Amino acid sequence: MFDKHADEAIEAEIWLKAEAKGREEGREQEREQMALDMLADSEPVEKIVKYSHLSLEKILELKAEMEKIK
Repeated sequence: MFDKHADEAIEAEIWLKAEAKGREEGREQEREQMALDMLADSEPVEKIVKYSHLSLEKILELKAEMEKIK
Protein backbone atom coordinates (compact mmCIF):
# COMPACT_ATOMS: atom_id res chain seq x y z
CA MET A 1 0.00 0.00 0.00
CA PHE A 2 1.24 3.49 -0.85
CA ASP A 3 1.88 6.04 1.79
CA LYS A 4 -0.01 9.35 1.88
CA HIS A 5 2.83 11.33 0.27
CA ALA A 6 3.13 8.94 -2.65
CA ASP A 7 -0.64 9.09 -3.24
CA GLU A 8 -0.54 12.90 -3.17
CA ALA A 9 2.38 12.97 -5.61
CA ILE A 10 0.56 10.67 -8.03
CA GLU A 11 -2.61 12.74 -7.79
CA ALA A 12 -0.66 15.97 -8.41
CA GLU A 13 1.01 14.45 -11.47
CA ILE A 14 -2.35 13.36 -12.88
CA TRP A 15 -3.75 16.87 -12.40
CA LEU A 16 -0.73 18.48 -14.05
CA LYS A 17 -1.01 16.21 -17.09
CA ALA A 18 -4.75 16.88 -17.39
CA GLU A 19 -4.17 20.62 -17.09
CA ALA A 20 -1.48 20.56 -19.79
CA LYS A 21 -3.74 18.54 -22.09
CA GLY A 22 -6.57 21.05 -21.59
CA ARG A 23 -4.29 23.97 -22.41
CA GLU A 24 -3.09 22.27 -25.59
CA GLU A 25 -6.67 21.53 -26.66
CA GLY A 26 -7.51 25.19 -26.09
CA ARG A 27 -4.56 26.34 -28.19
CA GLU A 28 -5.61 23.96 -30.96
CA GLN A 29 -9.13 25.42 -30.94
CA GLU A 30 -7.68 28.93 -31.14
CA ARG A 31 -5.51 27.94 -34.12
CA GLU A 32 -8.52 26.42 -35.87
CA GLN A 33 -10.61 29.55 -35.24
CA MET A 34 -7.80 31.72 -36.63
CA ALA A 35 -7.68 29.53 -39.73
CA LEU A 36 -11.45 29.76 -40.17
CA ASP A 37 -11.30 33.55 -39.86
CA MET A 38 -8.50 33.72 -42.41
CA LEU A 39 -10.38 31.40 -44.79
CA ALA A 40 -13.45 33.62 -44.46
CA ASP A 41 -11.26 36.57 -45.47
CA SER A 42 -10.03 34.60 -48.52
CA GLU A 43 -6.42 34.48 -47.33
CA PRO A 44 -4.16 32.08 -49.27
CA VAL A 45 -3.95 28.60 -47.78
CA GLU A 46 -0.14 28.79 -47.60
CA LYS A 47 -0.39 31.93 -45.46
CA ILE A 48 -2.93 30.26 -43.15
CA VAL A 49 -0.61 27.27 -42.68
CA LYS A 50 2.27 29.61 -41.85
CA TYR A 51 0.45 31.70 -39.26
CA SER A 52 -1.91 29.14 -37.71
CA HIS A 53 0.73 26.39 -37.44
CA LEU A 54 -1.90 23.89 -38.56
CA SER A 55 -1.13 21.29 -41.20
CA LEU A 56 -2.11 21.82 -44.81
CA GLU A 57 -4.41 18.82 -44.47
CA LYS A 58 -6.21 20.40 -41.49
CA ILE A 59 -6.63 23.72 -43.33
CA LEU A 60 -8.08 21.95 -46.36
CA GLU A 61 -10.42 19.98 -44.08
CA LEU A 62 -11.64 23.21 -42.44
CA LYS A 63 -12.05 24.82 -45.86
CA ALA A 64 -14.15 21.88 -47.10
CA GLU A 65 -16.34 22.08 -43.98
CA MET A 66 -16.88 25.81 -44.55
CA GLU A 67 -17.87 25.21 -48.15
CA LYS A 68 -20.47 22.60 -47.07
CA ILE A 69 -22.10 25.19 -44.83
CA LYS A 70 -22.36 27.85 -47.55
